Amino acid sequence: MTVVEYEHPIRKVRDEIASVVDRAKDGGAITYVTRNGERVAAVVPLPVADRGTRPADRTALDSQGKPIRPAPAAPGGRFTWDAGGPSQQEIEWTRAGLEALHAQLATATAETVALLGIVGQALAATSDRHLGTVQELLDSIDRRFAVPEGALSDAVEVYDELTRPDDALCVTCREPINTFYGHEGWQHYRMAVNEHGINATVVYEAEDKHEPEPTFVPRTRRAFADGKVVRPYDDPAAPAAEEE
Repeated sequence: MTVVEYEHPIRKVRDEIASVVDRAKDGGAITYVTRNGERVAAVVPLPVADRGTRPADRTALDSQGKPIRPAPAAPGGRFTWDAGGPSQQEIEWTRAGLEALHAQLATATAETVALLGIVGQALAATSDRHLGTVQELLDSIDRRFAVPEGALSDAVEVYDELTRPDDALCVTCREPINTFYGHEGWQHYRMAVNEHGINATVVYEAEDKHEPEPTFVPRTRRAFADGKVVRPYDDPAAPAAEEE
């Protein structure tokens, strides 16, 4: 069945929002909202909106179902600088990370705007005391929270990877050092298994009691794939764990 379409300026939609929502709900009509003659938004039936919702693990597609652009990807590694500045590999890694961050934030924003539209429909329904419609709209939101939540979580992980500081080594012994809560200044540390069998950080004092002074070396950056940070257990290049 062909969907009926309407086109109204923002002011008219605002004044007739209850009718607009009813047309979408009961008649399957799409109402395009215009400003100065340009379409800027739309009130659509929920089945249409649901079909148009992109799953969290999909790349943005065009009208033919093809990717708008490849998902950002770049291999990780320990990149070094020379007199000419950062290497091309590091530049490409950084660009891929920024593109991934941009894509995840754009997804979170777009999906949040869609959720705001549904809440707006629910608010309009209260004006006509259609509480059954409000409940239906709220029920339709529940499973859609996963998309912006997932995108925002992925964005935070990409951001953390982009901004993670380089590794600090002690100038004297070349062992790892860092600053820790409850300790003053730089401290030597190592990873060790505690009495509970958990790998934990242990702060220690050097045998010759020298004071740790930092020198920085490039950290090992994790790879990006499909617009996300590749976790160690997802990386096919990572060494397999030994079986006991």
